[in-house]
Amino acid sequence: MLVGRVTGSVVSTNKVEALRGVKLLIVQPVELDTLRTKEDYVVCVDDVGAGEGDLVFCAYGSSARQSDTSQKHASDYTVYGIVDSINMRGLRTYDKAKEKTVCSWQK
Repeated sequence: MLVGRVTGSVVSTNKVEALRGVKLLIVQPVELDTLRTKEDYVVCVDDVGAGEGDLVFCAYGSSARQSDTSQKHASDYTVYGIVDSINMRGLRTYDKAKEKTVCSWQK
């Protein structure tokens, strides 16, 4: 699984039938202990209604097509959840309830 910050969306009017009506998000992976964004981006099918600024977890490869709604999508990445909190080594490194802005990745 990959954890990342939703930084935007992709709109495509011409695409394969399997992706018609599918919301596509740009997700930038993060370091779990510091939440610093990595210099990489992936385009993910949104399976949960995530939005810009959300911290999400994504499945990739064949696992990206394992849910009831994603198995028909031609995608290597699917957002499977919006992160509420992350606890590592006895410390809470992320808590959505304490975020000051919707798009904290813009700092």
